[in-house]
Amino acid sequence: MTSPGTLQFADLLDNQNKRRKIEPMTDSRLKNYAITTGGTAALAAAGAAGAGIVSSSGAPVSIATNASPTTLFTLGGNTVSAKNRMSGSWSGTTYGSASARIDVGGFRVTSVSAGATIDSGFAAVSGAIYNSVTFKSSATSSSWMGLPLGESLLVGFGPGGDGGNYYGWINYTLSIDEGEYTFLINSWAYNDVEGEGIIAGENRAAGSSAVPGLGGLAALAIGAAGVRSRRQRTIA
Repeated sequence: MTSPGTLQFADLLDNQNKRRKIEPMTDSRLKNYAITTGGTAALAAAGAAGAGIVSSSGAPVSIATNASPTTLFTLGGNTVSAKNRMSGSWSGTTYGSASARIDVGGFRVTSVSAGATIDSGFAAVSGAIYNSVTFKSSATSSSWMGLPLGESLLVGFGPGGDGGNYYGWINYTLSIDEGEYTFLINSWAYNDVEGEGIIAGENRAAGSSAVPGLGGLAALAIGAAGVRSRRQRTIA
């Protein structure tokens, strides 16, 4: 016969073992629990917005005057670059000139608005986009083809004669003083999945409404918390 003291000791061990099973939620366990309770959809949502998107990182890139063209990226065998040129003197007696330019190789490029969809409906005819000026004795005459002066402006690019079926955008800032441009490439992004578009100014594929980051993590946490709550009720 089992004594009462033995039963009490066995119950104590059993309760201790049950408590050990209720462990703090580590990142890996949180992810696994969310998946087992339908969190797969939340994981997919967290990654869908950035699927196929390649983007710049770090500080804006300054395009130096009269330096070699600055390569931004290579896509579909095409080099996308920016350059800044100036000749002559602002106060000289002969004409000088300057230009700022973005070249997209076999793609086609044009100005776009933030939030615009760049996909199969995107229309552009030029493989380059620029702003130029001529000057003599401080008088200027300027012209531009799709690259106006301003801060954090956007150009979009898409398929052309030879560049693959890709879509992307470039964010730039451009100003001019005494015949010399200050030209910054703030950021850029493209969708490396052929035929799939992108939202101008965002690291988001066209047609994607998913929001990565906090929203996705919150969904995972809710799913995991639900599992943990059910386990606690079962153990209690």
